[in-house]
Amino acid sequence: MRLIKRKKVIFLLSGGGSNLYKILKKNLTSKKFITLSIISNIQVSKQIKDLIKLNKLEIKIYEKISNLKTGFIGNCDVVFSVGYLKKIESEIIDNYNIINLHPSLLPKYKGLMTHKRMLINNEIKYGYTIHKVTKYLDDGQILSQNQKNISTSSENELGINHKRLEHQEVFKDLVSFLN
Repeated sequence: MRLIKRKKVIFLLSGGGSNLYKILKKNLTSKKFITLSIISNIQVSKQIKDLIKLNKLEIKIYEKISNLKTGFIGNCDVVFSVGYLKKIESEIIDNYNIINLHPSLLPKYKGLMTHKRMLINNEIKYGYTIHKVTKYLDDGQILSQNQKNISTSSENELGINHKRLEHQEVFKDLVSFLN
């Protein structure tokens, strides 16, 4: 019998963490990878903390980290930036396998305000990209993309639809990348 070594993942976070919550919840039953830690430049949501505590998960949480250093990362296979809005230093990029979830179909709409720019430019598709992190903003190798048709002219509604797509599909894309 061949043992499958599960990859060790660290998550970077800046926002509310709805994607990370869905990823952690789906991994509870599938156990596709090991989450070592969550590093955030803000406070990690109560929802994520409660999930970790309730399920007795051994995940370190680093909150309000304004300057990401290699000491927080340690020994992992992948660092996954899930809505991390801070610049990652070259020293970290050069020494770790870092991937990022970006809220557009790269190479279009690098940076922020992606939904607004999609609507202004009358795009017909929205989606997300998971890509390798390089020293250049949203410029690394594209690992996966998922898209749907835009069916609204409301930026708020597009944002809601986008989150729904990410919540449904990002976990599968992450697991596919790890295997």
